[in-house]
Formats: sequence, C-alpha cells, structure tokens
Amino acid sequence: MMKKVVLAIAALSLVAIAAFATPITGDILGAWVNIDPEADGLAQITILPSESGGLNVFGYGVCSPSFCEWGATPLVLVGMAPDFVEEWGVAVWDDAPFMTIMTLRLEGTILVAEMFSYMTDGTGIPRRELVLLRQVL
Repeated sequence: MMKKVVLAIAALSLVAIAAFATPITGDILGAWVNIDPEADGLAQITILPSESGGLNVFGYGVCSPSFCEWGATPLVLVGMAPDFVEEWGVAVWDDAPFMTIMTLRLEGTILVAEMFSYMTDGTGIPRRELVLLRQVL
C-alpha cells in the first residue's frame, strides 16, 4: 500500500513539473550561478557543446578561497511522452567514492538543479540539494 502511495505522489510530481518546464534549447549554453550567494554545495555550472556534438556540464562547488572544480561530464537531454520535447537534463559525476546525480530543468529564466549526492562505499549520509541558478550574460 505504501509503495502505491509513493508511486502516485511521484507521478503527480512529474505531471506538475511538466506543466512548468520549458523546452531546453541552445539558450541553456553558458555559465549559470547559484542565486543564493550564501549557499554551500553547488556554486556554478557551465554548459558547453562537446566535441561529439552533445553537451558537457562543468560543475563548481563552494570552497574557500575559490570554487572547487568537479570537472566535466556529459549532459543528457531527456523528454516525456508523447512528444519527447527535451525538457530535462541529467548529469552524473562519479568521483569514487563520491557520486552526484544532477537533474536540470529550465523554468522561465531560472535553471533548477536538483542534486542527489552519496558515498558509494555506504559511509556518510545521502544528501539532496535544490539549487536555483541564473545565467551569467
């Protein structure tokens, strides 16, 4: 019973998100910064074309005195049936023993990043972070 409730809530959440998501286009290219200057975790991402014709996302975390580089990883664009308009992006940083999975969606002029981070060796506490990013022009 609990599993059915969780699945129903997840399905309703996807429908709600789909109502607000904007198709991802070339407008997503460039640098995006966290709108919260006091945030820890994700500071900035940069999305650039890859040599293979896809997209790469470069992640930067909050460190002192400068940002920590997460490196580049492919950004996979995905859509939902029936039209499969590319409304979400998914990126994975696998820096053993640390794993970060990021989903991206464009809501108007704000890029919403939802991140799930955990230790692959089972230590530590998994973390979910929701970050709002604005484009640097």
